[in-house]
Amino acid sequence: MLAPFAAAAALWACEDPFAPKADQPNSIQSFAASALTGTPTNAPAALQFVNKAITRIDGGLDFDLAFDIDKQNRPVLLPLGMVGTPVGGARLVGLQRMVGNFDSVTAAPKSGYVFDSVMVVKPGAVIAVQAQESVCSLSLTPYIFAKIVIDSLNLSTRTLYGHTLINLNCGFRQLTPGTPTF
Repeated sequence: MLAPFAAAAALWACEDPFAPKADQPNSIQSFAASALTGTPTNAPAALQFVNKAITRIDGGLDFDLAFDIDKQNRPVLLPLGMVGTPVGGARLVGLQRMVGNFDSVTAAPKSGYVFDSVMVVKPGAVIAVQAQESVCSLSLTPYIFAKIVIDSLNLSTRTLYGHTLINLNCGFRQLTPGTPTF
């Protein structure tokens, strides 16, 4: 008679009831973004993680990562701080080159992000992103993580095509589709 209760107690004892739980599933999204330079000022040239959306860059600077194409026709990623400081204050957005292809990068690194420079990337290269977000301000880890790849460019329209996976669960580093466990 006590066996079911003992089994339940043992299971509960193994789990931390106070540990954060992921509630946002990860999914892969394709995107097309305009370059920051050489396109109309209202062209969508940035990625906003919280809304998983390509957006235009305006005075509010409500985005995480901007896109551009340099003079050598290479894709360029610009963390928020390299474009400007939002009205609400600076937010850290860091980039890190990864080894492997998009599917083989299954977790964001714990450290090693570059926060103070733009990054020229090769099409197909995987970049991990760590972004400080206000939605995570009460979390032990105030960051969300993502991976991004620029697949191709259309130089005549100055458009960058790519795909991304954004993990909106504060502090969770798992970069695979589905609800993350870590």
